[in-house]
Amino acid sequence: MEQANHLPNAISQFPNLEVSLSARSTEMLRNGVYALAVTGLLLLAMSQLIATDYRAPPEELPPKVAAIHMPDMTPTVNKTEPIKKPQEVPPLVKPVPVESRVDPAQVPITFGSPIVGKEKIDPLMITSDPLPIYKPAPRYPRRAIARGIEGYVVVEFTITTNGSVKNPSIVGGYDRSGVATDIFDRAALSAVERFKYRPPLSEGQPVERHGVRNRITFRLAD
Repeated sequence: MEQANHLPNAISQFPNLEVSLSARSTEMLRNGVYALAVTGLLLLAMSQLIATDYRAPPEELPPKVAAIHMPDMTPTVNKTEPIKKPQEVPPLVKPVPVESRVDPAQVPITFGSPIVGKEKIDPLMITSDPLPIYKPAPRYPRRAIARGIEGYVVVEFTITTNGSVKNPSIVGGYDRSGVATDIFDRAALSAVERFKYRPPLSEGQPVERHGVRNRITFRLAD
């Protein structure tokens, strides 16, 4: 009897033990429910997979290829003409004999004193215009070559009594389209200064000729 009285007192001393056992049993029950639910879902998914009728995809037939028709091949025959017989060489022409001996003719030879006449020389026969002897080509300006410009320059100068040129001046310079330009002036003057003429003659004497004009053309090679 004494021990039986002590047991309720011992249980009353550990009230938290009962609460702890109750909470653990609840958690275990909840985990068990979750486990059953997951297991049921897995079984349902497996049954659906088993029930599904998987079939192999239909086999695709290869595309049809049209028949290839080869054209009729006709062999090519190269005809060769027979070699012509060379022409016969004509016979040699016999040389014609030539008489190499010539009899000298009898030519009368007479000597006489020269006759001095009183003929006068017409001064018009020894009056002439200047004649160009040396006209070097001008140097094409580099700027004009780089820009592809063509044109011409009119130069006026005087021909001296010894055939040289003096006092050259530019009358006008133009490009191919007729627009005035001075790109060729220096090259034209340099070329004119080296011109040589047979001087003009007046009554047999060389004279100067003023106002002589010359057109110098500048053209690029094709």
